[in-house]
Amino acid sequence: MRRSQRRIYGLLRHTEGASAVEFGVILPVFLLMVCGIMDFGNLYYQTHLVNEAAREGARRISVSQTLATSAADATTFIKAHYNNAFSVVVDPTTPVAGSDVTVTVSDAVQLITPIISNLINNPFTVRGVSVMRVEN
Repeated sequence: MRRSQRRIYGLLRHTEGASAVEFGVILPVFLLMVCGIMDFGNLYYQTHLVNEAAREGARRISVSQTLATSAADATTFIKAHYNNAFSVVVDPTTPVAGSDVTVTVSDAVQLITPIISNLINNPFTVRGVSVMRVEN
């Protein structure tokens, strides 16, 4: 056997760096999965938060004793207790007893995963809507 063939066979038998190469191949896929799970969890949490804020705002308006200022009071309450960056829309702005009031709360959520943020709009807008009948 020639010297060059022995050298090639010798290199094929040595596998000291194989695990490092495998780790280098798997690491980006693993990090993408972990960041994707974190993005999904954050989106789920933010969706829950805006739905809860919309429900709380609609409830405050529906049982309010002063209907003239109830929409502004609900907006102030949501921004103070949840997140000042929330966008709050109350329809109608001056509710009437016996009618429905709709509170829409939305927020922009920044995604951290590079590939996912390129595929969908970044920041991603989550929206919560609640409709309740005004009781007074």
